[in-house]
Amino acid sequence: MTALPIKNGVRVALVLAAFGLGQPLGAAISLGGPACFSAQDNRKLSFEVLQQAPPPSSAKRKYDFYPLTGAASMQLGTLRSAVPGFAGYYFQWGNRSNAPLRNPHGKLLARKLNLQSGAGLPRRQRTSFSSIDRANGCTLAQTAHVLGLPRASRAYAQSAGIALVVEPPADAPVGPEDVCVLANGRLPRSGAGVLLDYETHDGRTVAQTTAFLREYSALVHKSGRKAILLINPFDAPTQRYNGISAENANAIVAMFDRTTLFLWSRSVQLDIAASYQSQKAIIAQGGRFDGARILIDFELANTSLDDARLVRSLILSDKLAGVIFWRNGAQQGGTCNSLVNQKIALIAFGKPA
Repeated sequence: MTALPIKNGVRVALVLAAFGLGQPLGAAISLGGPACFSAQDNRKLSFEVLQQAPPPSSAKRKYDFYPLTGAASMQLGTLRSAVPGFAGYYFQWGNRSNAPLRNPHGKLLARKLNLQSGAGLPRRQRTSFSSIDRANGCTLAQTAHVLGLPRASRAYAQSAGIALVVEPPADAPVGPEDVCVLANGRLPRSGAGVLLDYETHDGRTVAQTTAFLREYSALVHKSGRKAILLINPFDAPTQRYNGISAENANAIVAMFDRTTLFLWSRSVQLDIAASYQSQKAIIAQGGRFDGARILIDFELANTSLDDARLVRSLILSDKLAGVIFWRNGAQQGGTCNSLVNQKIALIAFGKPA
């Protein structure tokens, strides 16, 4: 029996980009030469600009991800050593069930195992969960642990019937099914909150997703932190497996401080403007479109300068919260004549670098 991968809307490279695609683990992504942007450019920003990357550190002068108002990283250690002056978010992988799942045509869908959380360099090991409830239980337990709520973490694990393991050595073998790995660390007091990457693709229903995301956002908010939800396009065909639709889209946006609206080169419409309007309409079906809660998630790799200009105009006209960049293999850093830096400058400052 052939296993078919989920293609449309799936961002497997998303996590790789967060870690530094094509680079040694933990290495910065750079084009070399003088840097186009610096910390001083952060002061010129008129809306939120989030980078999915380790934040700037006092231990390292070179930093390739300016400009930014905030950074999201799965490496807790980088958040603890970050310089002040911007929002630091822990990047939380939304665990999926790895139970067999078929598409409407009866074909078996192939899904990768789940990322393991860690305090330092990205862990190579993966984790498998036998059910949606157990996958969700681990996501909640991992986040509660990072937020400094150990009793809540243990309670989530016990309720879901999973075992908790504090981060084992980096060379440890893949653990058995339904074992939840906790990062060996906590979000620092200066940390702004958590960014949840929710692309589970495991056949969960709208009701299951609504209930889980409500519980998850409440957990983060009770800790006094902010919750950001990162998802694939609202109208991506794969959302049928994530439990996100027009039925709950508006409610989901209202649950989180920020929710991403993903604009990339391979949307259903193959057009950035049309994709934005389609997703906006889905959110608006459930009530008022609250732009102040929306972050444009913009692909840097395969988009154009005109796409970048459009994104800035949408942020300003619809009073959106801002933008988060998805590299998808593109390199940040280096001189201003790179296409990537030109796009960033057009979105962030309204003019070429």
